[in-house]
Amino acid sequence: MNENVEDGIIKNSRVCGEIYQPVPNKHFAVINPSKMCQPMGAVQVLLGIRGAMPLIHGSQGCSTYMRFQLCRHFREPVNVSSTSMSEGTVVYGGEGNLLKALETISKEYQPEIIGVTSSCLTETIGDDMALIIRKFRQKHPDMELPSIIPVSTPSYAGSHVEGYDKTIKSLIENLAYSSEPNGKVNIITGNVSPADVREVKDILELLGCESIILTDTSESLDAPHTDSVSFLPSEGTTVDEIRNTANSKATVPLCRHADSGAKFLEKRFNVKSISGFLPVGLQSTDSFISSICKLNECEVPVKLEKDRGRLIDAMVDAHPYNYGRKVAIYGDPDIVIALARFTAELGMIPVIVCTGTKSSRFLKDMKFVAEEGCFSPVVLEGCDLYDLHRQIKGNPVDLLIGNSYGARIAKEENIPLLRIGFPIYDRLGAQRMPMVGYKAGIHLVDILANIILERYYDESGHEIES
Repeated sequence: MNENVEDGIIKNSRVCGEIYQPVPNKHFAVINPSKMCQPMGAVQVLLGIRGAMPLIHGSQGCSTYMRFQLCRHFREPVNVSSTSMSEGTVVYGGEGNLLKALETISKEYQPEIIGVTSSCLTETIGDDMALIIRKFRQKHPDMELPSIIPVSTPSYAGSHVEGYDKTIKSLIENLAYSSEPNGKVNIITGNVSPADVREVKDILELLGCESIILTDTSESLDAPHTDSVSFLPSEGTTVDEIRNTANSKATVPLCRHADSGAKFLEKRFNVKSISGFLPVGLQSTDSFISSICKLNECEVPVKLEKDRGRLIDAMVDAHPYNYGRKVAIYGDPDIVIALARFTAELGMIPVIVCTGTKSSRFLKDMKFVAEEGCFSPVVLEGCDLYDLHRQIKGNPVDLLIGNSYGARIAKEENIPLLRIGFPIYDRLGAQRMPMVGYKAGIHLVDILANIILERYYDESGHEIES
């Protein structure tokens, strides 16, 4: 491998199915992150729960940053409360601030649940949130209080992916309890768009499968316009549904990096966990639907078979334009793997894949997908967009796929960018853009082929030589 490395950049000499990790020679800083902090993932989980109020135990700037990023991506009003830590409370501890915040939120907003997430500040000084919450309950014995769930999400470690996963698990640990079997299937969606959650629900309805979605952002982060104003999500997964997850017949995490809650349910309540790839494209969607059919003991309905056939037809139509095109993909690990698998199905070549999350599972899954699709990507795990850009300079690509943070790379290298993932702030409609399921796959095929046609073919349809 070293013969193919120059200044930390992997050159194009590869063996089919082999993955390459570049020589790490940049340790001094993260220049342009390909991830966000843990509380960001935690907040997105909580916004999918009806009547939930996210509370960040930290400085005012933490909650402001969350609201800013979420509002410009989803184009929806988002409320994230804060304990507003200051210099003095950092020295003496944030217990008073958290107690006051819990009291104010409980009285003024009357939420059904408060999710208290830590920050780098409160994790560093060592505030015991669980203990402070117990003190709050003891202080207000006669007050009707919501469920209050603490989640440890230090901003200086991990990423929003871990924050999402930890929050799902914490909700289940604190709320789920065993009673009568409900015959339902728990679905952990992962950090996907509201349109994807809606598509998953539609597929489950077609299959006649009753489900509990963890958590359902399809309405709260893509709400219809009304004359009313709500400070809390008026739709989404209910607290009672989360309690009932312990009585389901199985849990299906759509994202393999968000399956800690599923493993907990399996270990504690014997609820079977079935983990697979995010159902993007043909094979992954086939696997997801097959799993649900087995659990629900049902046949694939004609409508889904037709949708699958239309996806195959779209893939055939687009094949002359997509075949052999080199792509670089970056973002959340599960999304990167899903898109790498799908683009390989289309005959494209994922040359570089990058995620900011450190994950041995990502490396293992990427190796499987590369061997299956017979392509040989440079894999950047736990890396930033500066590393991605350097690899693109050594391995030119025809298309870049990822969030809005890659726009500068695309402009500098004069390659098109297909915006997928979070955050997307320089285009409209991110909350309405699906990638999960057969119908979304058709939409993605058309978008990909049209980007290639627009950039690399002339008006008469002839390929332009580069």
